[in-house]
Amino acid sequence: MTTRTQRDEEEVKAGLFEDMPQPPAEQTRHAQAKAALKPEGAPRLLQPNRSQIELRASDLESLLPPDHRARLVWGYVQRQNLSQLLQEIKARGSNAGRAAIDPHILFALWLYATLDGVGSGREVARLSQEHDAYR
Repeated sequence: MTTRTQRDEEEVKAGLFEDMPQPPAEQTRHAQAKAALKPEGAPRLLQPNRSQIELRASDLESLLPPDHRARLVWGYVQRQNLSQLLQEIKARGSNAGRAAIDPHILFALWLYATLDGVGSGREVARLSQEHDAYR
């Protein structure tokens, strides 16, 4: 005896898949025998998704301890006069063009990398994506 919901589902399936070929009888018997062995079906598991993007609600300031070397480097760089570098920046006011990266940031990044023994630009780029101190 089928319930109303099962009959409705069967009618929808019949209407949607009328022109679909039927599987061979042997394949149908095999599937039914396999289902009879495990009536509850396969276990449903949560699998790790290693490529899932993670949004972290935190500020960069709180990611490093107060006595971290990156803070020392940033304090030093902020006291430096980089006005000549700032004069060379062409993105000004409401003129077209992308805003430039503050030279203080670039100077601090390279100084920190040098103190860390990193001399490759590609390595600095990679560390900037993966390491909190370089961010």
